[in-house]
Amino acid sequence: MRKRASTKKHNPFLYALVCALLRPYLRLMYNFSPPRQIPALPAGPILLLGSHSSNLDFLFALPLLRKKRFNAVVTSYYFNNERLAKLLRFFHCIAKEQFRADVSAIRDIRACVKNGASVLIYPEGEVNGTGRCEKPDRSIVKLCRMLDVPVYAVRTHGSYFTRPKWGPVVRRGKVTAEAAEIADAQTLRALSDAELYGRICEALESNDYAWQETAMVPFPHRRCAEGLHNMLYLCPRCGREFTMDTLEDEIFCGTCGNRGFMDKYGFLHPAGGDDVIPRTAPEWIDLQRGRIRQELAEAGEDFALREKAYLQFHNRRNSVLLEDVGEGVVTLGRNALTYEGTCNGEHVTLVYPLSTFSKLPFTMGSQFDVPNPVRYTSIRPRNPRAVEKFVLAVPVIKERANKGIPVR
Repeated sequence: MRKRASTKKHNPFLYALVCALLRPYLRLMYNFSPPRQIPALPAGPILLLGSHSSNLDFLFALPLLRKKRFNAVVTSYYFNNERLAKLLRFFHCIAKEQFRADVSAIRDIRACVKNGASVLIYPEGEVNGTGRCEKPDRSIVKLCRMLDVPVYAVRTHGSYFTRPKWGPVVRRGKVTAEAAEIADAQTLRALSDAELYGRICEALESNDYAWQETAMVPFPHRRCAEGLHNMLYLCPRCGREFTMDTLEDEIFCGTCGNRGFMDKYGFLHPAGGDDVIPRTAPEWIDLQRGRIRQELAEAGEDFALREKAYLQFHNRRNSVLLEDVGEGVVTLGRNALTYEGTCNGEHVTLVYPLSTFSKLPFTMGSQFDVPNPVRYTSIRPRNPRAVEKFVLAVPVIKERANKGIPVR
């Protein structure tokens, strides 16, 4: 049987050339250089797990462990562009649907290891935009056991400040990375599921704000706060939602006048004595999650988020862009996400049970995608700030259904 492109081993010369070209580029653009000390690598394939705070993280991981050649797992979204898909297949990337079971991706990952290729996965499954990586789904333990190869971790620091998901501009600063062994094959077999999951979480624990407290690397830019309001939608002083806005280095509430600014290190500060501004984005996100938990507790079974929105499909073969195909109302309840409105001129009701996915992939301030096997589908709320609330609400609803197991 002919091997799929995503399961083949890389050409050693081409892979070494790519890594050799990456190193001076990363040094020039991001002041990045691999650490002198990296863990010893065994012969044969390994599984490399990465913390994920920026879409650039894989660029720093590849030259870090350049003695291994990795087939990277990439969201299937990027394979919607046929030209880009050809490039991804040329580099033996593995397509995977986000936040739902994907048998095809698991099959390809197993085939990679069987063929002697190493695999790079970001088990968080997304760049959440906060600079603080969340714990991965526990299914990563099953994958580690199934592959039965040594497991390593790579953590990147500073990439969030260089290219935040919510920001329209790239900032110059410094990015560092480190690698560590989680478990060799023999240790992997001896660990319990809880012990292995604990090791994975500890190895991937990453918070760029905590790193910045010590590093204090400047990432200056005149427009450093612009776009932040699409993620931080709740005013911490007056409690109103979707009233925050940004301009250059400032973030402010258009209703009560609460105002703050971002310094060159990425930290937030109140502009005056009466202003209430959390110091970091994760602290602000925790406030927003707390509000959603409160709404869930008060509303009970009647809890629902509703927004007027546009339905989007992927229709362009050579683009990852989505097109509006209808408009209506999107509702997130305790059991399902529902869209009711038009689709290509016809009235439809689309229901997506929450039991079929764990999170919502999203583009900050634009749309969120609905993980489903039928076709690539997105919802674009008329209020772009509402995207983040829907994204935060799904795991909080699941948290409550799971009797209080917390999310971050």
